Amino acid sequence: FGSRLEQAPLSTRKTLLRGWASSKGAGAARVALLPDKGQSQQALMCDREDADLGESLKAALDYWASENDCGCIDIDDDSVFKKVWLFCFVFSLFICLMVTLPLCWSKVVKSRDDEHDAEAAKSQDKRQAMAEEDEDIGGPEPNFEKAKEHLRKTSATVNGKWLSIFSTPVEQLSEIGGVGTELYFQLLKRMGLCFIYMAAITCLSVSFNAVSSFAPDNGQYLTKTTIGNIGVSGADSMITPDQRYIILKHSGGCQGMPVTTLSAIIGWLDFASILLFIGFLAWFRFVSVPAVARQADVEDITPKDYAVEIDKLPREYPGMEETNADGVTKYEEELKELLCARMNHMRRKDKKCKEACEVKVEELVLVRDFGGRLHNFIRKGRMMKDKEIAEYSEDTKKAEKLATKIAKVEKLLAKKLKPEEELPVIRAFAIVSTNGDKDRLLTDYRFSVYALMRNLQQCLGSSGVFECCCPQRQRFFKGRAIRIKPAPEPTDLIWENQDVSFRNRLLRRSIINLVFLIIVILSFCLVYAANTAAKHNMKSSGSQLLGVTECDPDATVLAESDVYECLVANATAWTLDYVKSANDDVKGCYCGTLGYTAILDNPELMNDVCKDWLMNIGFGISLAVVASAIVVGINVVCKFILRTLAEVERPLSESALNSSKMVKIWALQTLNTGFVIFCVNFAAPDGIPFGKVIFLGEFSDSVRGWYAIVGAAVLTNMMANTVVPAATNSAVMMLGVFKRLCLARRAKHQTELIRIYTNPPFDIAARFAQLLTVVFVTLTYSAGLPLLNFFAAAYMMFTFWADKVKLLWGSKRPPQYDTAIPRDASQYMLYSVALHCVFAIWMFGQPCTFPSNPLGGTLSSIAAEAASTATSSSGEYGSLAADSGVLDRLTKESTWMIFLLLLFCISLWVVWTVMWILGGTLGELGKCIWLALCPKRSKVVPGDVDAASGMTWQEAKVRIDQVCPPASYAMHRHPRLREAQEIFQKKTMPVEDEEIAKQFLAALRDEYVKEVDQAVGKFFESAKISSEDQEKLAPYEQTVREAGDDKKEVIEGIAEKWNLSMPI
Repeated sequence: FGSRLEQAPLSTRKTLLRGWASSKGAGAARVALLPDKGQSQQALMCDREDADLGESLKAALDYWASENDCGCIDIDDDSVFKKVWLFCFVFSLFICLMVTLPLCWSKVVKSRDDEHDAEAAKSQDKRQAMAEEDEDIGGPEPNFEKAKEHLRKTSATVNGKWLSIFSTPVEQLSEIGGVGTELYFQLLKRMGLCFIYMAAITCLSVSFNAVSSFAPDNGQYLTKTTIGNIGVSGADSMITPDQRYIILKHSGGCQGMPVTTLSAIIGWLDFASILLFIGFLAWFRFVSVPAVARQADVEDITPKDYAVEIDKLPREYPGMEETNADGVTKYEEELKELLCARMNHMRRKDKKCKEACEVKVEELVLVRDFGGRLHNFIRKGRMMKDKEIAEYSEDTKKAEKLATKIAKVEKLLAKKLKPEEELPVIRAFAIVSTNGDKDRLLTDYRFSVYALMRNLQQCLGSSGVFECCCPQRQRFFKGRAIRIKPAPEPTDLIWENQDVSFRNRLLRRSIINLVFLIIVILSFCLVYAANTAAKHNMKSSGSQLLGVTECDPDATVLAESDVYECLVANATAWTLDYVKSANDDVKGCYCGTLGYTAILDNPELMNDVCKDWLMNIGFGISLAVVASAIVVGINVVCKFILRTLAEVERPLSESALNSSKMVKIWALQTLNTGFVIFCVNFAAPDGIPFGKVIFLGEFSDSVRGWYAIVGAAVLTNMMANTVVPAATNSAVMMLGVFKRLCLARRAKHQTELIRIYTNPPFDIAARFAQLLTVVFVTLTYSAGLPLLNFFAAAYMMFTFWADKVKLLWGSKRPPQYDTAIPRDASQYMLYSVALHCVFAIWMFGQPCTFPSNPLGGTLSSIAAEAASTATSSSGEYGSLAADSGVLDRLTKESTWMIFLLLLFCISLWVVWTVMWILGGTLGELGKCIWLALCPKRSKVVPGDVDAASGMTWQEAKVRIDQVCPPASYAMHRHPRLREAQEIFQKKTMPVEDEEIAKQFLAALRDEYVKEVDQAVGKFFESAKISSEDQEKLAPYEQTVREAGDDKKEVIEGIAEKWNLSMPI
């Protein structure tokens, strides 16, 4: 053997010696590799005086010394390990300072520009005209100047000027897209800092994992950064895997430290990182979100500062459709009178009231019941615009197709609607003159938000009890106890869903949730099939067996499959000549045992014996990439479907719509990205329902092969995820720029040109969903894959800047989002902590991959008793068998603190759930009692520090139109309805024929402005207007007749209301 070893190349001597040592016993491994000429074999031997190590461990240490070409492995001196710890600490501190200090220095405290307000006050008329011009996009002929002006007005600009990417603080984004948009960027920035700190804390684990060699070397370097690679391998025939060491080589030799010593330190570092995450997230959810909401409410001036929402109104009553000389219906007039009366009453009661202006309802918008057909009106309006473009462009085929579609929609709208004034009222939005009046109105109706109190008031009011005991009946409208609450932002409303009833929305939500479940199952099956196909067409790195049950894939699964069982101990004993003449399975086993790096260092192996194995590895990586691409494609298609499904639910606000989309997209993406690959490779234990159907993998535990397959796949996906979303958003933005530069000249109609010069919306729901996916996948696996923390930090950084560029330069101005979406998202993230704890215990408690000493004390004695029982019945590897129990996993030095954190999370969730249940029942009753007993403490007091409190609505309206338009709740001012507003007005005209309406307005002009005698009557006779249509038009003539000197203005108002352009 000695002569054969001398003749063998140096690269294969280790393999020959390893096989010979295995056949002769553990003690023979103390014979070191034959050195180069001039060196003494004895110089490589270690003379160890410590008899407690045992012969097997001494032999293993000497073997590792020969593997690393060092004379001896010093296990008493840990100076090199301390240097590594110090380097990791300094490096982590440097990274944290490099990231944190620039943010601290560049922190800008949000303030209002007084000069801007003064300028706005001086040029009020001019700016108001600019706001009104927003609807003027020109005629059918393409006009590039108006298109560019439209781009500036509809994008995130201030006074028509583009904002700077670097000098615009995050705090200012609330003026553009509400506090929801600001909090999204705040969450990105702070989570980025959090994950940078977490990566810094756990970088010690990455360092020691990277210099180790326990995991199979399948050519993926990312596997080396996982805890499945910690420690050195090669001495499997001498010691059990849980006795392995980490070896660090330095100029003076080598130093070693047991993995069990470092595992406790790594466990504590992971525990510290997750505590940091909890602190960051709790601070954001319970401190930052409320603080930003309060600050934005104080400093930002938006329509909601002056507005209230009124519902539980009487749907209709006799005479409600009557209009006065100003065209205001009786319903609006009487509701305004009630609100003004209540505000005057509250002003008299408020001794600190400083407002000197008149109490006034500046705007009252009634939401009418269109029978759920507003959505179809919008469809028809947009298709009519498309048809107009096609006809102008002489595209006959497209115009005919659109005409057919319009006819189908008109069938759905066949039911004739009453005039708008006669339609039932669902709710109303009222803008009052001052912010203080709004707060007092909310105080006056503070009991109305509780159904119990409202029903009690209604019952007592109907019986007449209130008339003799208290003036509560004065708050009623037409005998109904109405509800007044804070109004949402105008842009947050989805007008086409306002007439959908609660029961209809509830039914839709139930059906959509069922459809969503079906889509999730189908998506899971498709992604599962893609990953399974990729897995079956490549040889698994997990088939390399150490011969220890706790270190190898599930034995039952391997026995049932036809996979060749590759024993590492046998493969190391094979000679190269034997392997050359063996079959492909033996060659694959031999090459897999040597590893990708060792093969590349040996040209003979790379070009001959292991050539097919290398080709298979490359093919397998290609299949994994294809599977990942399929996952991405499925996610994109499902994301589009889920967006549509969320819209079918017909929520009332953009915030509710985006919350629904966020949850659905997040659930689907997280499942496909992070858990399908786990299910494909997981072997479920007995007793799990459908476990043998869903889980068909070979790993029932987090053994070293699991990290080579699942861990490497997750790391690869998340590494790509750091830049792909940001790059995709940037590419979409550049595509829009390209269309404007290259395709705009081809536009034949102004509307077509306007669409090219309209930026796409800023989809905040998809962005929050992607953020949730990154956080959940990272937290799930970061205990065993600590490099994920760095990838998550990189994602936050790239996405922050890419999305900021997209928002300020490449997106349509978003709605004024409230805190609902960031609040829900941050609350969902808290559940990832419990998931992290479960997987951390599963990974850190694995006795072979991540050996750790048991915890001392009472728990240690229990675990020791269980271990002794297992040892007596399991033979040589009984200690590992004992370590695989659940109790032992929970009582290790690396897991016990994480287990306590898991218990804390579970108990906190239980308390939270109980409080939520009680808060929704007894809590509401308690609030009612508190309001009744302590009314002064529950009042909404007008705040002097609120920026809106220093302005009247007429003053604030100018600023709102410039910063966050529109300054109105009117349906026709909503940005979503610009293309469809014409069809709304047509459907609410008193007559169906638009030409009759125009001629009637002309007759009104002739008789009451130009003083042509009997012009209206002559029009009725000459045009042969039916008596039914005459009755519908008569009230409008009566309104003009009673208008006094304002007849011309009243006729103009009617024409504008009917959306008819004619010279008056």
